[in-house]
Amino acid sequence: MTPSLKGATRKTGLRSKANRVKRHVTIREVAKAAGASVSTISAALNNSDYVSTDMRSRIDEAIKTLRYFPNDLARGLRLQKTHSIAIVVPDLSNNFYIELVRGAKDYSASANFTVLIGDSRESWEEERNYLESFHRRRVDGIVRVPAINAVGGKAKSFLGNLPVVYADRYPLVRDPYIGRVGVDNTGAAESATRYLLSLGHRDIGIIAGDASSGTSVDRLQGFLSAIRSAKIRQDRSMIHAGHNDMESGHFHAMQLLTRGQRPTAIFCTNNMMALGALAAIQEIGLACPDEVSLLGFDDFYWATLLRPRLTVVRQPAREIGMIAARLLIDHIEGRVSVPTPAVLKTQLIVRDSCCPPRKI
Repeated sequence: MTPSLKGATRKTGLRSKANRVKRHVTIREVAKAAGASVSTISAALNNSDYVSTDMRSRIDEAIKTLRYFPNDLARGLRLQKTHSIAIVVPDLSNNFYIELVRGAKDYSASANFTVLIGDSRESWEEERNYLESFHRRRVDGIVRVPAINAVGGKAKSFLGNLPVVYADRYPLVRDPYIGRVGVDNTGAAESATRYLLSLGHRDIGIIAGDASSGTSVDRLQGFLSAIRSAKIRQDRSMIHAGHNDMESGHFHAMQLLTRGQRPTAIFCTNNMMALGALAAIQEIGLACPDEVSLLGFDDFYWATLLRPRLTVVRQPAREIGMIAARLLIDHIEGRVSVPTPAVLKTQLIVRDSCCPPRKI
């Protein structure tokens, strides 16, 4: 083959390849196929105006036939919205936060919003990095569960007017927010403690979360309220503050169980600390619940696989996430939402890890 023919073949091949590349279908082509104006197509896509059922059906058919995909970036710039929100939680190894995120994602997907996820690992520095990054990505709002050490960590300076909904934990600083979703932690802990008291326990140890966390403080207050109502003098050395992880649960349970007068029951205000406490009980060689009862806060899917099966306070984690996302998206879309703060009910799940104390 001569050089000139080779060149011609090469050019023909490039043109053929180019012709095979799918061209991006425009909104004008959709409008022509549906027999509608461009503004009507835009209104249907953005739900910004009334479009008849018949017209919407024709538009959907044209979009499907032409395989039209809206340019989300261009539409976001035009509408000043990205149809995306972010959620930052403290610990994605904790099943409670996994369920909370799933709830937020489920509701967001139903509203055609994308969700970006951050795991602060209980660090304000990490949380701040995520919040700044999500703000730069132009998300429309944020669902935030503050890290434990976020005391004084104000986000207003770099989030500006970006709407924020707090889930589970409430802020201890005066940052603005549009909504709060959680449970009555004080009441839930008080009810759980009353259950232990009803079994006959009087020497009850508690491993609460970090004192800088509002939920931990509320749960400790609920515990103390129940003890006071039972007219029991609380031994302050039975009150320990952990860090919401297995290691601290194990450490503080060891402290409680190796003292001169050990408790007949331990209440852990977090599920991960309850796992650590159970490991400590078994490591020492004590029988649970015969020698030490154990009650946790937050249910998790493997709680029924443990022996004994753990008695816990169950929070509606998935519902908390769904309502938080709903509050945020309703605000973004200019709709009236549920009243805030939204306080959801907890449930005491009685299993095998608690029983009356052994008589001496």
